[in-house]
Amino acid sequence: MRTITISALGGLFVVLGLWAAVDSASFTDVLADFGAENSHLVHDFGAASIAVGACLLIAVRRTAWQAPMLVVATLWNGLHAVSHLADLGDAGSRVVGVTEAALLVGGTVLLGWLAYTSRESA
Repeated sequence: MRTITISALGGLFVVLGLWAAVDSASFTDVLADFGAENSHLVHDFGAASIAVGACLLIAVRRTAWQAPMLVVATLWNGLHAVSHLADLGDAGSRVVGVTEAALLVGGTVLLGWLAYTSRESA
């Protein structure tokens, strides 16, 4: 179950990153509607998301990578959650803003738990 969870999170980060990199306008309209579109900033998010996701996917096979990569993913996702919480009032849609913030906080808790429990096998 742990491997499936890490794979799913890694895959999700890669897919979101590719979407942001390939179609920043669509990504902004659907998920990142916090004012005027900034395609450079969306591409930066895409690059970071792909990097974190790819390393999580590699960590599935290279178990020595799991603890450090899960800590990095937890910190990155947690800081991303703080950003969404701070800008909640700027979201184009209150429902989308609250949903994204809740998913980011929940994802951070899950990543943190995975990082914490991975130290036992490291």
